[in-house]
Amino acid sequence: MKININTNHIRICKLLEYTSYKTTDFIAEFLKMDKQNVNLYIKQIYSFTDSEESKPTIQSMINCICKNTTLLGDLKKEQRFTKENRVLYIILILLRDRYINLNSLSSLLEVSRRVIGTDLAFAKEALSIYDLDINSSNAKGISISGSEKNLKLASLSYLYKLFVEFEELPTIITKDYLDFFDEQFHMKLNKDVDTFINEYSFDYFSQNKNLLKAFFIIYGNLADPDEPTIDSLSFNEFKIYFKDFIGNQKLKSCYSFFKISFMGKILLKNLNIFLDTLKFCDGGLYERRNSLSKEINTVKAMVFKNLSLLITKTNFLEKFVNKVSLAHDKSIPLKICDLEFLRFNLPEEDRLKCLQLFFTLRKIYQNIQFSNVIFLYMWSSHEESLSSVKNTLVVFDRIPTFLFPIIKNRFLLKENMNILNFIKADELENYLSNSDINCVITFEKLNSDKEYPFIKAYTLPIL
Repeated sequence: MKININTNHIRICKLLEYTSYKTTDFIAEFLKMDKQNVNLYIKQIYSFTDSEESKPTIQSMINCICKNTTLLGDLKKEQRFTKENRVLYIILILLRDRYINLNSLSSLLEVSRRVIGTDLAFAKEALSIYDLDINSSNAKGISISGSEKNLKLASLSYLYKLFVEFEELPTIITKDYLDFFDEQFHMKLNKDVDTFINEYSFDYFSQNKNLLKAFFIIYGNLADPDEPTIDSLSFNEFKIYFKDFIGNQKLKSCYSFFKISFMGKILLKNLNIFLDTLKFCDGGLYERRNSLSKEINTVKAMVFKNLSLLITKTNFLEKFVNKVSLAHDKSIPLKICDLEFLRFNLPEEDRLKCLQLFFTLRKIYQNIQFSNVIFLYMWSSHEESLSSVKNTLVVFDRIPTFLFPIIKNRFLLKENMNILNFIKADELENYLSNSDINCVITFEKLNSDKEYPFIKAYTLPIL
């Protein structure tokens, strides 16, 4: 029986290469898939190996898949469209070309016009969020209608999705878009966006590059030389718009960069949209809300509980919470699967810690991306390494209070730990949410070890 390899097979195969969690339970949880479907995909992937094992278990199939170094390439050659892929491709073509020939599309995707008709209904529903409509005519085929503003906003969203999921999508989609852009243009755009996000600190989060690439393609001036662009601004005008994004020391160099790069060709009439996009990249685009402090404290406590890391400076954490809150917004329905984290060569211990935090945070932010959890973990670890003195809590049960100052002085001298307080176990949660704590220790055998596995046990005395 012929097996149609699709995006799910590719993603599962990639995930199995990444972590020691080589189980269907992990795959199902990570990709939000039904476990039985994951088992079926594993069996289908396994059929592409040369194994002759009779009646293999799912786990032995997984082990065999992980040992096959050429399997992913073999699967990619056989990849076909899923319904989700077809709907994405239909939307991308409509947004780019404003028109689809139904017969040509049916032939290209190797499905009937009836199937395409069903896909168009899903595409129409997805685009209705942007107040766009899909129209059908016997004479003209399929077209899209709506305001130019909404067409561009939808184009930005779907082009961004294309760039993020590029490597997992069928080659028909990716080749079409690569062929559509001149190779030299694409190379220069990559280089310019790279320079911009690295030099001017817009690389706080994964996938910012792909968002800014998509932005330029949609909102840049690629055709009309009479339309004013950012590079036409004087330095004083540029400074007014960009002073809140670029430090004073780099404003002049940034202005010079816009003068010679593709980024300077963004249409001036789209400047405010561009500035909002930069705010989103930086984690600064949000509506003022009373819950922000509470959210920050909640995430801070989760990081501490899962990673034994406490964030004392909340500037990055605020950006992180803003970013994942916006992505979690139910008014943004576009589902994106970001596997950028596969590029990071992290130690296995770090991977597992990040996964633990990811699954915990996803209970609050269902659309959170694992790549940005890695960014949060690396930033938190970096912050901890910069702390010369650790602010420490001591959880105790029966230590006499007259020993507190002796222990405090000894630990500051010998362990570089500043003991802020000695507390009982039932007070710990409140301290974790409201205090700048780097470490929690104890000198006794407590019954709370399972609830708080991050508490480090020390022996007395410290000589």
